[in-house]
Amino acid sequence: MSLEIIPEPEWKELVKELIKHKGTALLLGATDSGKSTLARYLIRELVSKDIKVSLVDSDIGQSSLGLPGTISMKTFSSPEEIEESSPEKIFFVGTFNPAKKIHLMIDGTKRMADFSKANSEVVLIDTTGLISGEVGIALKNGKIKTIKPEHIIAVQRHDELEHIMTLIEDIHIHRIKASRTAKNRSRESRIRYRKEKFNDYFNKPEVAEFLLNDATFFYNGKPFRPKEMDFKEGTLIGLNHNEDTKALGILVEIANNSITFKSPIKSIRGINRVVLGDIAV
Repeated sequence: MSLEIIPEPEWKELVKELIKHKGTALLLGATDSGKSTLARYLIRELVSKDIKVSLVDSDIGQSSLGLPGTISMKTFSSPEEIEESSPEKIFFVGTFNPAKKIHLMIDGTKRMADFSKANSEVVLIDTTGLISGEVGIALKNGKIKTIKPEHIIAVQRHDELEHIMTLIEDIHIHRIKASRTAKNRSRESRIRYRKEKFNDYFNKPEVAEFLLNDATFFYNGKPFRPKEMDFKEGTLIGLNHNEDTKALGILVEIANNSITFKSPIKSIRGINRVVLGDIAV
């Protein structure tokens, strides 16, 4: 989070509003509109005023805080912590495409937001760029109704968010122009970014194994029997204690009565839930 940020003039007014009213702010905007850059700027400015702020990163395709395919959070109370990019908590969704798992996107974001609210004066929630069509409305409106933020920060180039804004009641809406420095990233650069994140995370994984009876297996938010579905080697998995994802792993095989996977996790003690996703690493 150490990139140089060139703030837009209206960003300073937004900082003043958040200092005055505090609370939870949901950032909305299309892909490559500069939401993450704005969030970094707000964190920097707020902690410089001795305000404890949390970031919930629910941009599962291009996560800046956690790993792709996850929703993550981190609390910042000093400028030094801004340079530390590792999240405090993660929630494994298991896809890069939010349209495929809307209910998990909403549930996971709320879970991270609730934890953040208990520890911060300001909570910033970064979101995906999915804003169009019925799916985009369902995702964003679902998050708004479930999380109930005090602020909506609408980052737009023209009026591309207005079909969502018209559905919002009793929430302070801050309309912000997309950053002039925001750049469109190619599909190739997005894929490369995700690959680099996973390569860093799985740099030195250990092979682990445990019995199928030692955990409950979930797919798309529902429990299942692992032998009833065919998951290929290389499938990304979430290693959970209940609903909290402790680490990610790469499936090696599900055979006989055990599951084998690779993961940087230090110990599998306490892991009682394995979440399988749609991502192959």
